[in-house]
Amino acid sequence: MINKTDRVISFDLFRIERGREKICKCNPPRYEIDTANRIVTCMECGAIIDPFEALLTFAEYAEEYEKYQDEALEKINLYRKLADEELRRRMRNKAFKDMDSNYRSGMYPYCPKCGEMFDPTELTNWGNKRFMNNAEEGDKNGN
Repeated sequence: MINKTDRVISFDLFRIERGREKICKCNPPRYEIDTANRIVTCMECGAIIDPFEALLTFAEYAEEYEKYQDEALEKINLYRKLADEELRRRMRNKAFKDMDSNYRSGMYPYCPKCGEMFDPTELTNWGNKRFMNNAEEGDKNGN
């Protein structure tokens, strides 16, 4: 008869495997959260994900989305600036086209300063717009 004390009982409770790759390699992963069983599952490959790992993935993607949003805002500002410049250019062209059309139909413009009508062919001098803007700012500042 075998004594119970003579028997060897071994427990193989767990084994640590550090060389394995992650189960879910989906990029970007789509997670489903099961609140009843408290598990996170990848909807693409079906792998069960550690909730902490899922949280880390969300945080990493949030940083990427933030960078993407910043780049998108920079592009928006650039395109807005280009669109504004194009609008101003078209407005100037329209003003000159209207002036030409009116001149061809026998109409003369009025001077915006004195209100007198004048023939645009009598224009003899032209100036740089930047100097006019600087002179107007100097008048406003009392110089």
